[in-house]
Amino acid sequence: MVEEKAYAKVNLFLNVLDQRKDGYHNLEMINAKIAFHDIIRIEKNPTPGLALIISNDLFLSNQNNVVHDIASEMLRLYAPREGVTIEIEKNIPFGAGLGGNSADAAAIIKGVDKLFGLGLTNEAMNEIALRFGADIPYCLCDYPALVEGVGDRITKLDIDLKPWKVLLVNPKVFVSTASAFNLGKKNGFDNTAIEPIKAAIDKADIAVIKDLVHNAFTDIVLNQYPEIKEVYELIKSHLDESGLVMSGTGSTFIKMVGQTEKSLTDFIAEFSDKYFIGLYDFL
Repeated sequence: MVEEKAYAKVNLFLNVLDQRKDGYHNLEMINAKIAFHDIIRIEKNPTPGLALIISNDLFLSNQNNVVHDIASEMLRLYAPREGVTIEIEKNIPFGAGLGGNSADAAAIIKGVDKLFGLGLTNEAMNEIALRFGADIPYCLCDYPALVEGVGDRITKLDIDLKPWKVLLVNPKVFVSTASAFNLGKKNGFDNTAIEPIKAAIDKADIAVIKDLVHNAFTDIVLNQYPEIKEVYELIKSHLDESGLVMSGTGSTFIKMVGQTEKSLTDFIAEFSDKYFIGLYDFL
């Protein structure tokens, strides 16, 4: 058996650029990983070509999802006479902007590679990942990166975020990525220049980075989901706005924090029964 940890992805910056002929949008993202993860356990089963998903998450267990598809494709390409049973201990909320299913899919690529001793190159794994989702190639990485195009151009960033932590607040509201993109195409995306935050990253100036975090979907989601806007305003009113940004197409908000101040611990204690709240390290 092989065990992999599928770490959540957060966006410190996200722009949605032009739409390509294939229907996908070019993106500009600054991504990082946090120490919040699902656990993937993969073992062989005796049925050739069978990828069986077992999970505490019913969506994953129904076998009709990208995680099952990518496992089946790995078998088809590299181990057609083998089968796998994949147990997914799901912790990352679904539809929360944290790349949970993409992280699981990436962990399966790496896990199947190890289980069968395939020795796949990074390029081979990335090629499979990109065919199934724009977030999956980055989820194969465990470092901060500039991610461009449709997730196919990944540039490692020379910055150490480990001295900082991430406050994660999820209002337990599902946001459809497709719906968010459709609303953005209709109403416009709130893009801003990426160069200032890239310059701050080059200088490792965390204070400036915190002031420049951005997500082009924020207004789209807040205008569409009053309950998510309520959480956003709640965080701002109890804590300061520095380093606060929505991840992905929502509904999770993250906030870069340093020392664990009383206002932060009070916030977690007061609202952890109502919302999914956690404090996590950067990888």
